[in-house]
Amino acid sequence: MGFKFAFLGDLLSSLEANRTAKAASTTRKDEPDFQTIAKWFARHDRHINHPDTDRLALLSCIFPERRPDRVYWLQATSLTRVIGRCLGLGSSRISDLDRWRKPGGPDLGQCVENVMRQAENVVQHDREVLVEEIDEALNLIASRCRFSGPQVRRQHTAVDLDTVLSSLYRRLSSRDAKWLTRMILKSYGPVTLPEKYTLERFHFLLPQLLQFQNTFKGALEMLNSEPMNHFPPRPDRKLAASLCAIALDHICPRTGIKVGRPDYFKARSIKHCIQMTSRRRMSVERKYDGEYCQIHIDFTNKQTPIQIFSKSGKDSTSDRSGIMSTVEESLHIGSPQCKFTQRCILEGELLVWSDKRADIADFHKLRKFLTRSGTFIGVDSDSPPQPYEHLMIVFFDILLLDDNVCLRRPHRERRLLLKNTVHSIHGRSAIAEQEILDFDKPESYRWLETSFSNAITRRWEGLVLKACDEPYFSMCPSGVDNSSGRWIKLKKDYIPGLGDTVDLVLIGGHYNAADAAFLPIPKTLNWTNFLVACLLNKEDVLQSRDIPRFRVIDVVGRHCMHRSLMESLNQFGDFIARDPKDFREFEIEYGHDSLPKATKIFKKPFVVELMGSGFEKPSGARYYTLRFPRIIKIHTDRSFEDAASFRELQVLAEETRSVPTADSSEEREHWCKRLKVGSGLTDYVVQRSKSPSSRSSSMEPDSHSEPQTPAQTGSDEVHCLDSLPSSPVHQSSQRSTSKQTSSTVGSHPALYIDETVMPIDLEHPIPKANVLTENNNLSQRQKHSQQENAMHLENPAKAVTNEAEETIKAMGPCAAATSLISIHHEVSAQHKTMERKPLKSPLTTIPIYMSRATLEADTLESLEDSALCEFLKFIGSANTMSLLSESNPSASSEGMGFGIVLVNTVEASLGKEIHRTAKAIQNASSFPPRGTIFFLDSLFLQQDICSEDFKFCLRTTWAELARHFYYACIRWDVSDQSQLIQSNQLAYDDHPDCARRQDKDLLISRVSFDQDEILALGEYISIDPPLLFGG
Repeated sequence: MGFKFAFLGDLLSSLEANRTAKAASTTRKDEPDFQTIAKWFARHDRHINHPDTDRLALLSCIFPERRPDRVYWLQATSLTRVIGRCLGLGSSRISDLDRWRKPGGPDLGQCVENVMRQAENVVQHDREVLVEEIDEALNLIASRCRFSGPQVRRQHTAVDLDTVLSSLYRRLSSRDAKWLTRMILKSYGPVTLPEKYTLERFHFLLPQLLQFQNTFKGALEMLNSEPMNHFPPRPDRKLAASLCAIALDHICPRTGIKVGRPDYFKARSIKHCIQMTSRRRMSVERKYDGEYCQIHIDFTNKQTPIQIFSKSGKDSTSDRSGIMSTVEESLHIGSPQCKFTQRCILEGELLVWSDKRADIADFHKLRKFLTRSGTFIGVDSDSPPQPYEHLMIVFFDILLLDDNVCLRRPHRERRLLLKNTVHSIHGRSAIAEQEILDFDKPESYRWLETSFSNAITRRWEGLVLKACDEPYFSMCPSGVDNSSGRWIKLKKDYIPGLGDTVDLVLIGGHYNAADAAFLPIPKTLNWTNFLVACLLNKEDVLQSRDIPRFRVIDVVGRHCMHRSLMESLNQFGDFIARDPKDFREFEIEYGHDSLPKATKIFKKPFVVELMGSGFEKPSGARYYTLRFPRIIKIHTDRSFEDAASFRELQVLAEETRSVPTADSSEEREHWCKRLKVGSGLTDYVVQRSKSPSSRSSSMEPDSHSEPQTPAQTGSDEVHCLDSLPSSPVHQSSQRSTSKQTSSTVGSHPALYIDETVMPIDLEHPIPKANVLTENNNLSQRQKHSQQENAMHLENPAKAVTNEAEETIKAMGPCAAATSLISIHHEVSAQHKTMERKPLKSPLTTIPIYMSRATLEADTLESLEDSALCEFLKFIGSANTMSLLSESNPSASSEGMGFGIVLVNTVEASLGKEIHRTAKAIQNASSFPPRGTIFFLDSLFLQQDICSEDFKFCLRTTWAELARHFYYACIRWDVSDQSQLIQSNQLAYDDHPDCARRQDKDLLISRVSFDQDEILALGEYISIDPPLLFGG
């Protein structure tokens, strides 16, 4: 008889109904779906395991997105016309079917249900549609498309599309026709099935079998083999563990069927990465920016002995023919040196090598060498392949070698087998770069920090960490910790504040009904996608007020922003939206043809800060733009003239992509400092959105994932805000520590990262001296201690002496607080009795705070918070502002306050110090309306320079000091409302345990890593005569 499609419709409709229950429930959002799925499988278990049921057809219908070999060549527009003809709809009902095109309208599937409900089909019981019929029909439709897999295309026969689909739609209820429509479009959205849990309910071994053979056909064939065909589909947990162990001995990867890939974790900081290593010995490998490929070699297959599979699992052998000769030569195929006799499976990354540069070329160069089903896509604007450019493959793993199932072996053994099997050819083939780090040793933090800084400096995409003593993936039943075997990916845009950012404009909006279905926003959406643009004639607009000309360069949607920002853009955009046909205030051109056209133009474009993972040249474009862009914030106080122009964007992209040609040690040191900040800020930067998986069926969190896994995914693609902090579960231990100080400095502040970095031009280096030997901002006790311990350092940025460490430890919070109070009283008295000097050094007028390196008790912690509050109070005091006018008259006249915090990063977390200071600013009762606090290395204390030296009034002095001692700064401005759009909501959506503050009390603090920030301390470019910068 087969399996009725109406049964599957029952499941999908129940899951759709659960959306309301999940929105109103305080329990885990997955719980209603798990219950629904479990009941459905229990109810239909007899039908699922009936001999007449085609289980491959059923699984293909449940997870249509897992059939990359079937491409139907039907999108919403073309499918609408086909359905209209199949149902014989008149003009009025065709209009109803087309409502998905209009802003705020439902998706095509819902439109189909609405139209068919007006005249419901009457289907006899013996003519109900079966999943087997649908699977056969979809196979026929896919066979006509050249983008389908080779096996599907071999079934090609003359197919009349209308006839095939008409026989299905005319026998379906309106409800089931909706699900068939969404199945053809390969998305059941807004319904998402939890993939792992659903597969486990089908058969407890199915998720593990799909790892070995990543197709339903291959996995089901293994289930039907001995001894797995005797296993119950859903045993209890203890029995399942024993059966998994038995099955492991009988499972073997097969050539011709792609092997699955391990899940991976995303490291949100160096500290977080080390925590996830669990003190294991790890292989740290370079992450290459290319196209993944899995190479299968089977000499018994005379027709296609070498097959190459893409990441999606599609057989792409014909499209990768350009690398075949290199593979054969690297593996010595056909020669006595070949290390295998029959079969081999390897993993690698396809790249383009440039003989001219003697290096790997940019990612976009690949599309000139790789076709998609025989067609070059997105190369119209690219230059032709150069004679010095050619394909290269980097091998990084071996999974099968004849009868040796390598993926069961630990990584260190697989690596040795790989080196023994592959012959490297310069510029053609290589083995991935690797180093081994033992994370059981205390030096591991410094080692990893150095390795990652070096990777960023060399413009690598990132690092991948793999446990040396673990197999490719483990085979564990549900409910068992299976974190072993998973990789850890470390990329700079995963870490808060380290991604590439730029201000651009949103010029217009576009509506996509399928995306709108996934957005749980109560109000009607006008747009789900926004067009990113930049000015082409910025200079003419600024100077001559010419008509602005914009170029649309990209589009951002629901994956690229928090839903609160999506709602805000729709709400405020409604007031400035204009029809493109009637709008003449500026001109718009599109960067390439694949960009959607704006349905509305914003009369006043939004200025937004976008963050991405480097820069890339999009398909079909001649320019560079951010890769995987995500909106961080909206600037409501800026106009489109303030955003980056097209030319500025290209210059920024070129600077970011270029590898330093000279000594790169200074840049590595800079990134080490940035990493120290990122490691401490992971839990405190405002969270905006989670990172969904690339597959719709796996977007829901895994029901059995470990609590300590803050970010795991099985996809290489970066979606949404991948630089977000770890999960609330993992943060709980860290939050518990911060709660001890909540009574003093409050809860998490609204803290944003500003990572704009400007180059500094140094002309006059300053001599070494002890900076704070005579600093009036230190107490007598501290001055005596500093004078005793002051000494020269040949490289002050790289060494910490024992004497300096003891000095730092001796400076407790009590001393810091006392020094600040006494100093300012002394300075104030001197200021009243002594004649006013025409100029003073900033080091004698700006409050300086020495952070406590380690806290030994709650009392000390409370004292330090008290000292920090005193420090902030002095920054805003009248005496301090008066003194500041003698060293920084421009800042004083604008109501600006300055402070300096010295941090010993050897013992203290820089990120936590920044967060603690930001909280104190949020709760301070008295501070200047605008201000900046600079965080410097405590080695600054050892410079042999008199603090009263007028050279500290010069910008060049601070530029030189910044190179060695500057870490970051916190800026605030009470008049700046640029972040108030949804800022309070963003801060607490993902921090429900934080105490909510009123919007009017919310102070936005920004962290900046730009070394040029500290130049504000030196307002002069000349002392004799005194000459102010810009004056």
